[in-house]
Amino acid sequence: MFRAPMAWLENLATAGLTVVALGLTVIAVRAWLHRRSRKVGLLALGFGLFLVKGVMLSVGLFWAGDWTALLTPSLVIDLGILGVFYGAVLS
Repeated sequence: MFRAPMAWLENLATAGLTVVALGLTVIAVRAWLHRRSRKVGLLALGFGLFLVKGVMLSVGLFWAGDWTALLTPSLVIDLGILGVFYGAVLS
């Protein structure tokens, strides 16, 4: 399997996305448990979707090796994130 010379940058960016998403998810869930606000709950769900996307991309880097197989699921998760954040802003 051929890996591009910049593969380390893709790995680093994906790991960074996953770590930041994990931190934001933990903070948002703790805030939701404290306040029980619908807006904070929707934000926690959105950050959780970012975490799912980061884990999916991280695992996909090592198993699939081809990003084209991950494009459609990643876009579906992005649409879900946008919808959840839109709902949080309007609620």
